[in-house]
Amino acid sequence: MAEPILVVDVGTSATRVALVVGDQSGLLREPGTASLVWPSSVCLDDAGYLVGTAAERRKRAIPRRYIDGPRRAVDAQASMWLDGREVMGGEALGAYLAAVRGEARQQYGADVDRVTLTTPPAYLPRDPRRDVLVAAGEAAGFSDVELMSSAVAVALDPETGGGLPGGALVLTAELGATWAVSLVQVRGNHTAQLAQETSAAGNELDALLINDLRSEGRTWLEPLLAAPGDAGLRAYYEAIDFVRRLKHQLADAEEVTDHLTPITPPYRLTREWLAAFAEPALRWLAASCHRVLAAAGATTADLGAVVLAGGGARLPMAEPTLRAALGHPVRRAGEPELAVARGAARWSVGALSRGMPAERPSWRVEPVAWDVPGGRGELMRWLVGEGQPYPAGAVVARVRVPDDRVFDLVAPQAGTLLAHRAAVGQRVGPVLVASAAKTPKALAEHPPPLQHRLEVAGSWLLTPDRQRLVECDGAGRFVRYRLVGDPAVTGEFIPEVGTAAPAGGRVFVGPDGRLCLVAWDSESWFSLWDVDTGKLLTRFREPAGASGVRVNEIEWRLATEAEGKAVGRYRRSTFTIWDLRTGDRVDKVSDDAWTRRNPDYSSRSRGQGFGTTVASPDGQLRAAMLEASDGSWVLLVHDIATEQEVFRARETPDRRALAGFSADGRHLLANWESESRSTVDVWHV
Repeated sequence: MAEPILVVDVGTSATRVALVVGDQSGLLREPGTASLVWPSSVCLDDAGYLVGTAAERRKRAIPRRYIDGPRRAVDAQASMWLDGREVMGGEALGAYLAAVRGEARQQYGADVDRVTLTTPPAYLPRDPRRDVLVAAGEAAGFSDVELMSSAVAVALDPETGGGLPGGALVLTAELGATWAVSLVQVRGNHTAQLAQETSAAGNELDALLINDLRSEGRTWLEPLLAAPGDAGLRAYYEAIDFVRRLKHQLADAEEVTDHLTPITPPYRLTREWLAAFAEPALRWLAASCHRVLAAAGATTADLGAVVLAGGGARLPMAEPTLRAALGHPVRRAGEPELAVARGAARWSVGALSRGMPAERPSWRVEPVAWDVPGGRGELMRWLVGEGQPYPAGAVVARVRVPDDRVFDLVAPQAGTLLAHRAAVGQRVGPVLVASAAKTPKALAEHPPPLQHRLEVAGSWLLTPDRQRLVECDGAGRFVRYRLVGDPAVTGEFIPEVGTAAPAGGRVFVGPDGRLCLVAWDSESWFSLWDVDTGKLLTRFREPAGASGVRVNEIEWRLATEAEGKAVGRYRRSTFTIWDLRTGDRVDKVSDDAWTRRNPDYSSRSRGQGFGTTVASPDGQLRAAMLEASDGSWVLLVHDIATEQEVFRARETPDRRALAGFSADGRHLLANWESESRSTVDVWHV
């Protein structure tokens, strides 16, 4: 059974909790109120810490031992004073998390030892406040504490983050006690925060409302706040809760009227007045969006989505402000205060996919190990340098054992020493291990293992950086990404299609290095899409139809081929040339020799990482595809230094075959393409 993970979004005034078990997740209710929103309250009584609703109930009796949110002290990197006792924010937060863990145990029926804590976007890597959060989680009894930015969680919220292609940019606006604007790039488990800006706008808005309440109720509220002892502090806490409650009620009403206590006069707040109070904060919000985009080198045109989250997202004027500032639709869930918890839970569901398997032993490398006599010794010297070859029986290194005897470490077979794993003078033992490159003869005798085979009804492309494999459906209905060494799909782009049936599609590399999908339908409409952003770049129609499609990636033009009129016994083809930047028709020619005179036009990408002859990144291997006399294709791999063949593979594709190496040189690839299927073999080398 999968290990359970507790997800805790500790806000400055409210907390949300989710439990993840395997691929299932759900929000947990606070035991005192059965609400999905837990008060972030802490109260220190004689028996210890009370948290949540229990703390709220005790604050009237001992208000000087109560604090509305221990994370405020963590944010400020300061301590709190609870009735004369100095308490660090991490200590109080640890007590809060311990109570949350205990409640999770009650509801789940077993201990939960792993926790994901969300952090404000301002908690950047190496921020000491991150260490405080980890320490608080460990103090609460969690053995594994993981942190993630709340901005990343908002971008992954399943209620607002659907339909985004891999690599999409999401601008998040979190409106709580603090307001934060962040730019996030969505890539599944590798989703990352690119830029952020934070303001105390939420607290400042509450302060303006409190001041207005004091102004309107100066005759009756000021005496309550000025009361000696605990009475004045109780009145202050009641006033804060009162204005926050009215603020949220204006999300569904034009005005609200209520009484702070049953015997105090009514206080009225209108949506118009709230807009006036919130105007400075909203002005900051609009300006911050543009500053954050500029900091990341992006513009509003690059955005895939704008997401509004947090309790302040219910402010009636928040969404219109964002929409007007960015000229972009705004996504907001029905319960925006739960967005961070939902997104963090979704991210934690993928914890298993973030596993790191042990490194496979390389086909070209083998470990060489020597038992050190007596179990320990001192490395005296290396006699073979890094990168140097050696014959069988060569002395590679010498060690001195405790009784001062010196031993030679002899190579069992020929090879090349890749790296010194220990320094001269270092204590070694009980085993000294070195890594050595196999000889070409040894490589030829032991072929590399086939790691996986991928077969699709479409085409494959190896990205120019040689890190990802791109699958394109033959009809252009979708494009999928995979890492070279992993068959799992890491991203998908599905273009929006019209009423006509999809007819074909190919992925090409544009002049700026971006991957673009050229797709066409049964009505001869051609569409060019940016695969990473999902944007439609151009669209045009070839009324004559097309029996063939070729792209010139240098000039960024497309040629459609159609059968022309018959001339004698021959039928001459007609080629129409289109500018892919504008969608304009450039030329139209009828010429059987046109393809020979224009070799840069190709039916598949020439800017990709596959080729007929390729070299490994370290320059040691060369892979080439050759067509045999029987129609089969042979993949031949040679050691460049010796020109000795070290590996070969054979297939019989109908069309073509290409080879490639991954960017790190650890994978050899072969793409065998037939009329109906395209296959990629991946060997670990």
